[in-house]
Amino acid sequence: MNATTTKASARPRRRLLAVVLILLGMLVGIALAGTTTWMVNASSSNNFCATECHSMQWAATAYQKGPHYRNEFGVRATCADCHIPFEDRPATPFQYVFGTLWTKGIDGTHDVIAKMRGTIADRGRWDAEKPRLSAQVREWFKRTNSATCQGCHKLDSFSGEGASAFMKMEVHSGAIKADKVDCVQCHSGIAHVYAPAAGN
Repeated sequence: MNATTTKASARPRRRLLAVVLILLGMLVGIALAGTTTWMVNASSSNNFCATECHSMQWAATAYQKGPHYRNEFGVRATCADCHIPFEDRPATPFQYVFGTLWTKGIDGTHDVIAKMRGTIADRGRWDAEKPRLSAQVREWFKRTNSATCQGCHKLDSFSGEGASAFMKMEVHSGAIKADKVDCVQCHSGIAHVYAPAAGN
């Protein structure tokens, strides 16, 4: 067998190896994407936020008292709908990685560190930290142009009849045209209704 025959017989093996490696890479990619999606969905549930992430149990109780949990329309916003970008609407791959996954990773890490340090380990410490945490969340809503609010509430879709509907449309008319929208400026405290502190 000469060198030309050896090279010719090696080509099909290389092609087969390349096809196998490409197919294996695709299978690994699909498995990783599926696992990531499953983990994101599992860790975005209200149950996860309230029970697995024990530091959020008091926020979950306050959320259950608010209109995002129970309302006249029968529509419930989840923890992730409000706190995770693009959870409430389809995202591009870039938005998914650098919006959803990045936010979950950073916020989750902060929560784990706070839990490990004991910063929010019990109700007293949680209450002491709540003003700082609330300020961080308000700043995040402002910085993201209230994107998660606008994922559900379309400002240009208010309609109806009567004084109440007219007021909603009139009050939000400026926000519809604005480049930046800060929903929390007017609607602070609507998602989590905390009981007043003892003695107040």
